[in-house]
Amino acid sequence: MKHTLPPKQFVPTLALVNAGLMIVLTLATVTGVSSAQSRPMATHNTETYLYDNVLSADPASRVGGNIYVLDTAHHRVAIFDANGNQLGQFNHGFSSPTGMALDASNNLYVKDGNYHCQADKFNSKGQFLFRFGACDTQGLGLGVFDNIGSMAVDATGDVWVTSPDFYYMQKVDSSGNFLSIVCMANVGTGCSIPVTPFLVQPYGIALDHSGNIYVTNVDQTTGYSVVKFNSSGVYLSTFGSSGSGDGQFTYPQNLAIDSTGDIYVADTGNNRIEKFGPNGKYLSQFGSFGSGDGQFNNPVGLAFDPEGNIYVSDVNNDRIQKFSSSGTYLSQFGNGLLFGPNAVAVRK
Repeated sequence: MKHTLPPKQFVPTLALVNAGLMIVLTLATVTGVSSAQSRPMATHNTETYLYDNVLSADPASRVGGNIYVLDTAHHRVAIFDANGNQLGQFNHGFSSPTGMALDASNNLYVKDGNYHCQADKFNSKGQFLFRFGACDTQGLGLGVFDNIGSMAVDATGDVWVTSPDFYYMQKVDSSGNFLSIVCMANVGTGCSIPVTPFLVQPYGIALDHSGNIYVTNVDQTTGYSVVKFNSSGVYLSTFGSSGSGDGQFTYPQNLAIDSTGDIYVADTGNNRIEKFGPNGKYLSQFGSFGSGDGQFNNPVGLAFDPEGNIYVSDVNNDRIQKFSSSGTYLSQFGNGLLFGPNAVAVRK
């Protein structure tokens, strides 16, 4: 199965390195969470692709505070400074990539899309290190991704990758070895025992301080929601429902968790950001449909900077908007430079 995304109809994600939000996750084998005897391995390489088309001379000058944007329709990663000035760009043969994440050492992971399903890892200098994951040519299960999905990195460097078309998420170590799969529907031999009591189609993913995992559920049959798992992938709880009222969702995309544990959800179909407490209680919201300051047309990704400001990928307005933690509009960048930006990561 492949999910081909038409122009501007992306399902973006945001990822941000913030030391205060890093979590330690431990691997456990539970019902519906499997570890393979023979695990897929990464494909290594030593090619350098970062800064293929740099706009300023010295890559070292970009260390610290620089912003990476997954510019999906342009099939590239664009690099901006803290003031929104573009510094450079790079690609690695991407085809509508959908996910991106930085680890604590500023290694960059990119989840590719369209007719590519793999994830690529680059070091902090932009050198391509290896590729992991593959499309569903021989069935589903450990080591197989769909061509959409999101990524998150934990404190140990392990990477979580969602595959919404396949109703599962997987854990991969920093060397590209697949560790476990968390099934949320019976999709066949490779993932037949779901951990959830209802269908969950996981898209956005975020981690809290306790190591719990939150995903947005975009399955329409069971209702849009946010689903919580412990660090081993055991189902814990859910909150939210389908609709446009307070605490409801219409095709929620990504989510992010601030330093206090509050959860922000991109309620994409309602063109707003909703805020919930750690227990899932609705607190507030900001944004409306439009192209003005603080308005959205298909908001999908969220991420915090170390100061607690939140970045939102405003996909169909081709920009990134920045807000305070209370939802006050601060600034924007990318206008005229981006086309359907999917993800944002801020370098430490």
